Amino acid sequence: MRSHDVTAFTSIGEAPFIEGMAMQDLYTMMPAAFRERAVFLIRAGYLPRFAKPTTYNQKINYRKLHWKNPLFVTCSDKIAVKEHVAKAVGGDYVIDSVFTGSRITLKDLQSLVHAHGGLVVKANHDSGPVHFVSPQDSPAQLEAVCQGVNHQLTLDYGKRKQETWYSHVTPGVLVEKKLATPDGADLWDYKFHVFGGAEQGDPSIVLHVDYDRYTAHHRSFYDEDLNWLPFSMKYPTLKTRIDRPQNYDRMLDVVKTLARPFSYARVDLYNVEGKIYFGEITFAHGAGRQKFSSISYDKWMGDLWKGDPAT
Repeated sequence: MRSHDVTAFTSIGEAPFIEGMAMQDLYTMMPAAFRERAVFLIRAGYLPRFAKPTTYNQKINYRKLHWKNPLFVTCSDKIAVKEHVAKAVGGDYVIDSVFTGSRITLKDLQSLVHAHGGLVVKANHDSGPVHFVSPQDSPAQLEAVCQGVNHQLTLDYGKRKQETWYSHVTPGVLVEKKLATPDGADLWDYKFHVFGGAEQGDPSIVLHVDYDRYTAHHRSFYDEDLNWLPFSMKYPTLKTRIDRPQNYDRMLDVVKTLARPFSYARVDLYNVEGKIYFGEITFAHGAGRQKFSSISYDKWMGDLWKGDPAT
């Protein structure tokens, strides 16, 4: 998570989303199975086999078409998941919410910023854009955030991405305190891909970290012991080592616990000088379309996923 000037962030996060609306409308009119296969071929770079999936990306798409775990809905709701996480691993891992509601006004946001300082504003039923605001932002910038997030509430993200569990989430606005590092450096988002679930025994874990996300985005993958894995997905790899975070073993315990009800889930955590915070749980990383540097690693991650992709 990184703080940005609102205008600059909007130009990065929102504009492509809005400019693509007409194409998205055409896209959603196509039969789901056809459009997902067509986009998969373009993005992932090979012919899909969704009926008998073997690769990681194919299994994500099988899940999108055949999902049947009702917890997908609860855990994809950025508001409802907080109670789920608190019950599973404890409330200390949950970032404080300062506002939830069916919409947000400029007056609401100005009061919240005055009371709490830097904040993160997001819709609870999609994967972004996320808005970062601070006391230095002008009323016009804050109004733009309100308009942006309120507009997000009118969109059926689940239908647009064929991740239809999102369509069962009642849209709402969530405002959280912004996490910060003591030296003001970027806060890394540790994304744990957890393969296993309760029926599969000890899970397999692949960690990825995104670096310089809003400037020169690059991404590195590591195994559970933080050894670098020699592949990339969508973004290039520049870093080949990572320092062991404080309380890393506890991070592993948390993600294994939260992923236990699922055959696969990506569980995201933050770590601020050893203090661990829950980010989100994701069930269709990259919508199952992000191209691997080599299809062999797409297959390798698919082999790690041994349970029913629908669960």
